[in-house]
Amino acid sequence: MSVRARGGWAGGLIVAACSMVSAAPQDAIDAAFGMQAEGATLTQVRQALVEHAGDDAVDFAIGAVDFLLAGEQLIQQLHRKGFMMPAAPIRGMVGPEAQLLSWFVTEQPEPVTYAEIEAALSGFVANLSKADASLSRVDGDFKCVLNVSNIRFDVDSDGIASSQEGMRTLFDALPPRYVLNADAGRYEPLPLVPGDLVIAFDRGDASWLRGYSHLLMAVGEFLLAHDAQDLFDRTGHVFFPEAQIKYDFLKNSTYFLEFVSGERTPTAFDLTDLLAFVGNIEFEVDEPERMARSLEHLRQTVRHGREMWTHYDRERDNDREWIPNPHQTAAFSQVKVDQDMHDAWILFLDECEGILSGRKVLRFWRSDGKRGIDVPRVFLEPREFNLLYWIQGSAAAPYLREGEFTSEGTWQRLVEVFDDRVFRFSFWFN
Repeated sequence: MSVRARGGWAGGLIVAACSMVSAAPQDAIDAAFGMQAEGATLTQVRQALVEHAGDDAVDFAIGAVDFLLAGEQLIQQLHRKGFMMPAAPIRGMVGPEAQLLSWFVTEQPEPVTYAEIEAALSGFVANLSKADASLSRVDGDFKCVLNVSNIRFDVDSDGIASSQEGMRTLFDALPPRYVLNADAGRYEPLPLVPGDLVIAFDRGDASWLRGYSHLLMAVGEFLLAHDAQDLFDRTGHVFFPEAQIKYDFLKNSTYFLEFVSGERTPTAFDLTDLLAFVGNIEFEVDEPERMARSLEHLRQTVRHGREMWTHYDRERDNDREWIPNPHQTAAFSQVKVDQDMHDAWILFLDECEGILSGRKVLRFWRSDGKRGIDVPRVFLEPREFNLLYWIQGSAAAPYLREGEFTSEGTWQRLVEVFDDRVFRFSFWFN
């Protein structure tokens, strides 16, 4: 793009932003996000919205952009490092997900160290905290209408958010839902998200987004609490083409794809590298204070989960809902949440609260039924994490005690009322 073109484009954004000074909140939101059609980045959208801060709808929009920026900045760093590029030869085998993987392909991937990965993850957690702080300023009822499908990122950090870098790419990578075609006598795939996903976000959704922020921060803090340097040194080349690993002779010296091509062509990683990755998930705890923070974020996730349903249950409209109460319909795919689903999820939140507070113990799959896992102690008295030992059960030994168990039928009820779609709904509800 020429300097003149860039200047004219930037000038247009300034004029658009200035024109919103006296606009109504929804008009200001529409104008700010509308700039993305001309390539404006989320950072520029946020700058336009800040001019109208103080209104709950606008403050929600700012918090939502902060949440998206946290993801964008992590994606930008992964793009520069060529995340998943070693898997490029098999990208054609994964269908629509290939377009999403293309976000991380770059002509000159940068070298990456384990310390840089930790720094990127730490930045992600810090940015989510910023989003939570922005959303905390929302305290009243509001409507914030957004066409989520039109939101774009600046994946390659070139200062332009293109249509190829939009939410539509993420939605297309989601597995479809299958609907019975009675005339044809078969189930046919339908996109999970429609071409235009217009949501009228409201007060409950602010709590939902805060809960999701805390959930992701809990995961981030958990990962940062552990030292995965050794795993990176042995398998980092599976994910990053220029991974600076201790055993650099492992890179580009194997024949993993011979069964596909029929030719002995060296490839970036081998099947044994994947096995080593799974079998070597064993980390020492080097920052135990992060485990305590992870536990608190999980508790906040449940708190905001309760809060969001309190607000949802008060609603009497049915206006392009993100998460509907039993009297409403979701804005996408005409999904309904019936009363049984609602009640089962509230019961699940009750159980989670009991587990995370230590009032109840988690049922253990390898004991005599007298003792369960004291989950808070897992976080407050952390030990070396070994995935296989946790699956086997021996890693739980230090945390077993007698106490009130979680309700035995909670999970079974979730599976029954959600018709085996409990995992899909749990990702939605957080």
